[in-house]
Amino acid sequence: MNGAQALPSILRVFGDSALDIVPLFLLAIFVGALIEEFVSESFIARFMTGRNPGTMLLGSVVGALIPLCTCGMVPLAVALRRRGGDLKHTFSFLTAGAAVSIPVLLLTWKLLGLSWVGIRLLASVVLGLLAGYATVFVLRGVPGRSATLAGRDEVVEMPGAAFDLTPLRGSSRFRAVWRRFLGQIREYAPWVLVSLALAAVVDVLVPGHWIHILYGQRTTVGSLLASVSGIPFYFCSGAELPLVKELLAKGMGFGPATAMMLAVPIVNLPTFGVVAKWLGPRPALVYLVMIVAFTTLLGTVAGLLV
Repeated sequence: MNGAQALPSILRVFGDSALDIVPLFLLAIFVGALIEEFVSESFIARFMTGRNPGTMLLGSVVGALIPLCTCGMVPLAVALRRRGGDLKHTFSFLTAGAAVSIPVLLLTWKLLGLSWVGIRLLASVVLGLLAGYATVFVLRGVPGRSATLAGRDEVVEMPGAAFDLTPLRGSSRFRAVWRRFLGQIREYAPWVLVSLALAAVVDVLVPGHWIHILYGQRTTVGSLLASVSGIPFYFCSGAELPLVKELLAKGMGFGPATAMMLAVPIVNLPTFGVVAKWLGPRPALVYLVMIVAFTTLLGTVAGLLV
């Protein structure tokens, strides 16, 4: 199929998918804006310290439900670290929150079905726990930079980040929600469109046997390839779903799909840049390598169990 023949098909698939996804996408973003406005940092900060494993689990679950992607989670995690959160709780919260959120779970239900909602939430919480406990050993020498941040009123920012650590003053709650809603649309929408476009290209141009060769195995290789697929892009959590849905239809394995949904919001160049601002380049690289290893492991386990 040449380009002239393929383009109408790609545009048709793109349009059909957009009509199916965009209404729920907007609803999910609005729900996220409501939660973001009415759930305070001080409430979240209660779960960011302690030696009880239950606090780690709670911190990871709370992080997984916060309606922010990586670009919003990093400034929030830095702020909570400055307010006394320890390193393992902070990274557990950050990692689970970067991988999933309530709006993303709604989109997952819409595109992939209810079973994937439970799988994604559970896998994201486990990923947060693995990352949190691993940082105690792997990044124990890092607090130099984190401690510097702890003594300054500095915010790590990412271009387009929708989260603002400074509360709005003189504005009604409705205006605040509306502002957050528009901010999250600006953050998510471009990457949802990119994912829809890639999904349409895959649907029309990529033979199914290539997807099966790359991602169809129930082995570690397929999950590893899926975990590093997001490096050239910056997919906010949830924006990758149209692409994952199309890859599953083309023969992608259950394990690689799990690994891809967990990894691509975190394992990418922009995330490396913003985490490096917080920790420094070498620890940030170590963190991303850990995420690749853990998502590959979780994808492999998921593939073996299903």
